[in-house]
Amino acid sequence: MKTLRYIWCLAGFIVLVVFNPAHGQVWPAAKPISMVVPAGAGGVTDGVARVIAQWLTERLGQSVVVDNRAGAGGMLGVTLASKAKPDGYTLMIGTNTTMAANVHLFKNHPVDPLKDFVPLALLVDTPFVLLVPANSPYKRVGDLVAAAKAAPGKLNYGSGTSSALLCSELLKSIAGIDLVKVPYKASPQALTDLMGGQIDVLCEPLASSQGNMSTGRVRALALTGATRSGLAPDLETVTEAGFPGMDYGAWIGFWAPAGLPKEIQTRLSNEILASLKDTEVLKKMRGLGSDPRPTGPDAFAALQRAEMNKVGAVVKAANISAE
Repeated sequence: MKTLRYIWCLAGFIVLVVFNPAHGQVWPAAKPISMVVPAGAGGVTDGVARVIAQWLTERLGQSVVVDNRAGAGGMLGVTLASKAKPDGYTLMIGTNTTMAANVHLFKNHPVDPLKDFVPLALLVDTPFVLLVPANSPYKRVGDLVAAAKAAPGKLNYGSGTSSALLCSELLKSIAGIDLVKVPYKASPQALTDLMGGQIDVLCEPLASSQGNMSTGRVRALALTGATRSGLAPDLETVTEAGFPGMDYGAWIGFWAPAGLPKEIQTRLSNEILASLKDTEVLKKMRGLGSDPRPTGPDAFAALQRAEMNKVGAVVKAANISAE
């Protein structure tokens, strides 16, 4: 009798562990997983999201559906994802703008990225580059800085995105120069004016700039990241040009709503990071203009906090807000 009772108890325990969602053992069940993208379709973030959604669909055996929620500089999608149930069926892809800078750029930001989310993995970097008109007299960053110091407030920069704004203000801080901001509604407008010589310098993603660079419509002075990019290995960085401390690019990573069970967080983190060991995934990421930067949850969280502190200092010193 005791043996029979033991068997029944053991069977009950196994059923409880295997089928109780609290233990995470049934995840992922037969239901789709939503990947919120706080940006429109067609951009780099959306492209990375779709590559990883396909990868996770194959690895997890459940459909991962991309859900584009653009609006309010990314806050719409971030807010939506933060309110989702932390059960592993809602993920979010974000950048250092949507998950770090926006807290300082927007008043009354509705989400605390550090408290309302758990980090899963940092995946890639999208390098940025300083561009000048093709006929600009400035060949290197030092030329631009020297001219700006010789005539404070005479030179200007274009700003069609929060990224361009922060990149340019960081350059001003690092180099100790005064550049006048010329705001635009979007990057294409700023780029058109740069090519026409109406603005002096513009900070843009390398991937979207390479076409104009190769055809000679614009000239690249330097990359704004800490290291050179495999996408343009011969292009020096601002630091190499003699102005250390400039480190700006768009990193892209994944989060889930706070409260996600640890075992699901670990599984998702491992699966996302494993994608960069696949040659086809790497090829697609580089095709999107992104450099691999696989980073686990703890180091990713530390990077996010550091980015928030760095951007906060720049925003406060320059007294700037979102475009």
